[in-house]
Amino acid sequence: MDEGETPRTIALVGAGTIGIGWAIVFACGGSEVRVFDQNPAMLERFAPAVRFRLEKLHEAGLASEPVDDIVARIRTTSSLDDAIAGADHVQENVTESLEVKKSLFAYLDANTPPHVTLASSTSTIPCSRFTADLAGRDRCLVVHPANPPYLLRVAEVVPSRFTSPEVTERVAALIRSMRMSPVVVQQEIEGFVFNRLQGALLREAYFLVGDGVVTPRDIDTIVRDGLGRRWSITGPFATAELNTRGGTAQHASVIGSVYARIGSDRGTADPWIPETIALIIDEMNELLPGEDWEEHVLRRELAMIRLEGLRQRGAVPSVILDKPAPARAATTQRT
Repeated sequence: MDEGETPRTIALVGAGTIGIGWAIVFACGGSEVRVFDQNPAMLERFAPAVRFRLEKLHEAGLASEPVDDIVARIRTTSSLDDAIAGADHVQENVTESLEVKKSLFAYLDANTPPHVTLASSTSTIPCSRFTADLAGRDRCLVVHPANPPYLLRVAEVVPSRFTSPEVTERVAALIRSMRMSPVVVQQEIEGFVFNRLQGALLREAYFLVGDGVVTPRDIDTIVRDGLGRRWSITGPFATAELNTRGGTAQHASVIGSVYARIGSDRGTADPWIPETIALIIDEMNELLPGEDWEEHVLRRELAMIRLEGLRQRGAVPSVILDKPAPARAATTQRT
């Protein structure tokens, strides 16, 4: 926040896991945060949960201010009207229920000034399904964070067809000012992008386990120790660009038909079409110019070496304890 700038006031509706994460993000970013939940037990657990996480962030050198200074910007309340009074932005974090969201957003629209942006943290429900009938629907949108948002610092900004472009830009700027990466989703689709990508991997993982190809433990090992480590340095498109000399064009020509056959086996044949491949090639050439391919590959490997060095020194602990796999009978295959 720039010197002399009026502090933003954020109202969080819902004090669960996502509410805790958003409170940390916004308070660390300099905003005043007001947190409402209709469940007294949730509010009682909220402050200790926030402080504990902030203390761990401070220990890791990830908090730029003393914990007490950050906590001082967060206040809980059992009154929704109190929480939204004077707010510049409202972030809803309640249950994934269409009817609950419809009722809540109708109340928010009727009880906040027109300049206040109204956002939902929903992970699956398009905004238009619960705000279409509101007079102020142009100030409503989805801001779906990865969980926990104070560590996975990306959020999907998903406007509906009637969301004002100015509102979309303003909310994306707010997210960016919190040192997060806003990704503006160009079409309103169920599940948005994060969960569709996650879901695609999970669908195949369920098939592979059900078919007796691999165990759940081994799926997690492949993603945690393989795909996840690589994708934490380069996403899937940049990975394809750097895995094959000749980049995306060569990768698509070699592996595209294989993935199409795999999709056909699952009943979801979606071959990569030339127009999409060309679009990806253009963007990869902009981000990773082909003439510097070997240099980009080396930079990726050096980054992975640094990451692996941290892991080997125990600086990146695992949640999963290193236990031997249990003996298993033959897995029942799908019929």
